[in-house]
Amino acid sequence: MLKKRFFSIFISLVITMLLISSISIMAQEETIKIGVVGPRTGPAAATGVAFEEGIELALDYINTTKGGILGKKVEVIFEDTGGVPEKAASAIEKLITRDKVSIVVGESHSSCALAEIEIANRYEVPFIIAEAWVDEVTSKGYKWIFRAGPCNSGVVDNIIQWIVAEDFKKIMIVAENTDWGLGIKKLSEEGLQKEGIPYNSIITAVESQEYYTELNKIIDYAPDLILAYIYGFGVHDFIAQANEVGLSPANALILEGAGPPSLWPEFWENVGEAGELECFVSAMHSKVELTEVAKRFREDYAKKFNREPTDYKSRSIYNVLLIAADAIERAGSADGEEIVKALEETELEVASGVVKFGLEPGTVKYHQWQPPMLIIQWQNREQVVVFPKEAATGELKRGK
Repeated sequence: MLKKRFFSIFISLVITMLLISSISIMAQEETIKIGVVGPRTGPAAATGVAFEEGIELALDYINTTKGGILGKKVEVIFEDTGGVPEKAASAIEKLITRDKVSIVVGESHSSCALAEIEIANRYEVPFIIAEAWVDEVTSKGYKWIFRAGPCNSGVVDNIIQWIVAEDFKKIMIVAENTDWGLGIKKLSEEGLQKEGIPYNSIITAVESQEYYTELNKIIDYAPDLILAYIYGFGVHDFIAQANEVGLSPANALILEGAGPPSLWPEFWENVGEAGELECFVSAMHSKVELTEVAKRFREDYAKKFNREPTDYKSRSIYNVLLIAADAIERAGSADGEEIVKALEETELEVASGVVKFGLEPGTVKYHQWQPPMLIIQWQNREQVVVFPKEAATGELKRGK
């Protein structure tokens, strides 16, 4: 009798656990999962903070304002890459195989993106890059890979146009030895050569903190513009040391070719007065709003975080989440094949413009959308857009 009673209790427990498990599975099915990859730790952890802000605003809009997609709420799972390719590959594989996301977005390191796209392509899961610029992300021609953010070719075209417009005479390129640094260096050299503008180049180690050897070579070359393709806090050290040796901005302006490091909270603390007249590329400026979505983003950001947005990567991740949600909605399902088809037909207004992916196979334009880029100069610690002219909020100032 006692055995029967225990057996009955056991069966009841098993049934209860199965019911709980079933309810849990049903609850999971009530959300559409989107994975995000990016650095939350490491030298570029500030990008992770910007991504988190953009994710929060995108989810507010998608889930609250729009009421979700396909009748379900969107859930974002953010995996840290630490800026390390091996960790990045593991992060995206976890999102795909364990978290069962429908699509992945994000990334800001080119080396990480190159590792991640191989995983996404192998598992046949759509992946939209937000900020990794190396051309190979799209020029490899992978069906499952898209980029709704800058590529090196597009950024360099913009920089070369600015150099020509401002009549710089002699250029020095300083590039870190990473996929992004070496790639954008090569494209810059080709662009300058095509325009007949004299240049020289130096490659520096990505982990460098002292640049005096490089700076002595730059002084000897006597350029009037330095293209600094150095990411993270390293470019802060370079700017500060260039000012210390009397090179910049007195004799040569610096264009920081990545963008976000010139906007990080630590910038002025690390560079001091050396930041005056420094130039950098950016996709965002508070006084330049190309779309109504840009205006909405700025207003929502200021309301939620009680400050104006500065790091444009918060807006980049916001954009790609809107693109992903729109594609899933139009696909009518979370099926990867259908999402890819929908992405290829995208014509969506986001904060940086109207997204339309290129479909030219075998080129960097395949599944690529290049947002408009600005060149901004720090003037009295205020951001002044100096290029393109139609978006300018002021004139370029030189040190001499």
